[in-house]
Amino acid sequence: MQEHFSKVAEAMLRMDLGEIEGARNIFKEVRESGNMVWLVGNGGSAATAGHFANDLTKMAGVRAIAVHSMISSALAYGNDNGCERMYADLLVSLMKPGDALVAISCSGKSSNVLEAVKLFHHNRLIIMTGNKYDSPLAGVDADSKIFVVDSDIRVQEDAHLAICHAIAGSLR
Repeated sequence: MQEHFSKVAEAMLRMDLGEIEGARNIFKEVRESGNMVWLVGNGGSAATAGHFANDLTKMAGVRAIAVHSMISSALAYGNDNGCERMYADLLVSLMKPGDALVAISCSGKSSNVLEAVKLFHHNRLIIMTGNKYDSPLAGVDADSKIFVVDSDIRVQEDAHLAICHAIAGSLR
């Protein structure tokens, strides 16, 4: 266990705090403008997205929804248009100019996350990933890209959640 805690601490010390501060500023702008933050992810990253949406709303007064929490709609789009389109097609119906998207993917290769990201090239985009060198998500032009570079997905997920808590707490 100590080894895991040490790896998380080391990974967090390697992060770019300027990128995290940039993301925080985007959330502040979204809150002030009354826009929405949409969050997408899969597996553990979906759990982080849901947790972050809750913290942004409850602690920081930011309007935020994890897209996968709209399960009936997401699954309907996935069933009709393919799972890779389940988030993007739902967001097309809901997003407005000035909204922000938080895309969380440790691998940076999740097709449904990537399709959602394509929609936000004119809006505010924040990416959290663990794959800085070999992923389509790392190559996307974004307002803020937060990398947690470590080969252990558990380290990436733990650091992503810590980042979320730090941002929501600083906006409180």
